[in-house]
Amino acid sequence: MSGSNDPAVPVRIAMALGLIGALGPSAVDMYLSSLPEIARAYQASFASVQLTLTFFLLAMGAGQLLFGPVVDAYGRRKPLLVGLAMFTVCSLGAAWAPTLEILIGLRFVQGLGSGLTLVVIMSMVRDLSHGVTATKLFAMLMTIEGLAPILAPAAGGFIDTHFGWRAVMLVLAVLGLAVFCNSWLALPETLPVHKREPLRLRAACSTYLAIAGDRRFLLPTLAVAAVFFFLFAYIGGAPLVYQEVYGLSAQDFGLVFGATGVTILLGAMLAGKGVSRLGLGRLSMLGVCCMALGTLIVLAATLLGAGLAGVVAGMAVALFGLGIAESTLMSLVMSSQEKALGSTAALLGAFQLSVSSTATPVAGLIVSFGAAAWAGLLVASTLLVCVLTRISVSSTPAPSYNLAGH
Repeated sequence: MSGSNDPAVPVRIAMALGLIGALGPSAVDMYLSSLPEIARAYQASFASVQLTLTFFLLAMGAGQLLFGPVVDAYGRRKPLLVGLAMFTVCSLGAAWAPTLEILIGLRFVQGLGSGLTLVVIMSMVRDLSHGVTATKLFAMLMTIEGLAPILAPAAGGFIDTHFGWRAVMLVLAVLGLAVFCNSWLALPETLPVHKREPLRLRAACSTYLAIAGDRRFLLPTLAVAAVFFFLFAYIGGAPLVYQEVYGLSAQDFGLVFGATGVTILLGAMLAGKGVSRLGLGRLSMLGVCCMALGTLIVLAATLLGAGLAGVVAGMAVALFGLGIAESTLMSLVMSSQEKALGSTAALLGAFQLSVSSTATPVAGLIVSFGAAAWAGLLVASTLLVCVLTRISVSSTPAPSYNLAGH
C-alpha cells in the first residue's frame, strides 16, 4: 500500500479533527495558571489541587481502553458526539464545584470524554490515510492542536486575573459546545458497517494482547509515553517554578508558557514538511536530540543562576523537538497495524496518558526541592526518551518508517 498515493484528506475534515484534538490540551493548559488560586480557594495544598490534573489524565488514558473496541464496533461519529457532550457538561459542572473532591470527580469524567474523542480522531486519521499521508495529517493535526498550548495559557491567565478560575471552566464549556456543533456539521462517518468488529469483551482483550505483543507497536508506544511523561513533568512543575521561584503573575505566566509553546507548532510543521525527505526514523531522532539539548540548557540555567530567560530558552528548544518527535512516533505506532485501528489508538492513548499522569505528582514533589531538581527530572526523562526512540527506530524494518518510497 503506497502511503504517498493516498488522496489528500479534505481540509475541512482535518480542521475539524484538529479542533477536537485541541480540547484536551486546552482543558490542561487553560487552567494551569489557576492552580495556586484553586489551592487557596479550597484551602488545600498545591499537591492536592494537582490531583485535578492527575485524575483527568488517568481517565483520558485508561478510559481509551474501554472506548477502543466501542468505536471499532459502533463507528466513529456517534461515540465522538457522546464524548464531546461529556466534556462540555463536565466543564460546566466544574465551574460550579463547591468542593475540591467534586471538582476532581468532574475532571475525571471530563477526562473520560476527552479520551473517547481522542480514540475517535486517531482512528479517523487511519481510516482516511496511510503512510506519508497519515504522517502529514498527524502533523497537520498537531499544528492545529499546537495552538492550544499557545493560546490557552495566555487566555486562561487573562480570564483568571480578571474573572477568577471558575470562569476558565465556563470558557471550556463554551469551547466544547462549539466543537460539538462543528463536528456535527463537518465530520461524516469514516468506518463503513462492513468493516466494524462486534463488541465482545473476550475478543477485545485478545485484540489488545495481540497489539501489545507486537514489537512494531510496543517499542514506539513506549517512546511516545516517555515523551508525554516529559511534557507533563514540565506542565506539572512550571506553574510553581515560574510563579513562585521567578515571581511571574498568573497572566504573565500564561503569556510566557504560551509563547514557549509556539515551538511545538514549529516542530510539528517541520515534521510534516520533512518526513518525505528524511523518513520517520531520522526525523524522530532529530526531535528527541533537540529535547535532550533543550533540557540540558534548562538545567544549566537553574544551576548557574541564568534566570528565567535561560529556562524559557531551553524549554523552547526542547518543545520544538517534542513537536517533531510526537507526530513521527505516533505515525510509527499507528502504521504498525492494519485493522482494529480504534483499539490500536486506544492502547496508545492508555499507555501515553497513564504513564504521563504519574508525571504531575512526581513533578509536584520534585519541584519542592527547587528549580534545579525539577530541571534534573526533565533531563532524566528526555534521556529515557532518547534511548527508547533509538531502540524503536533501530528495531523497526526500514520500509515501515522510511516512507518516502513506501
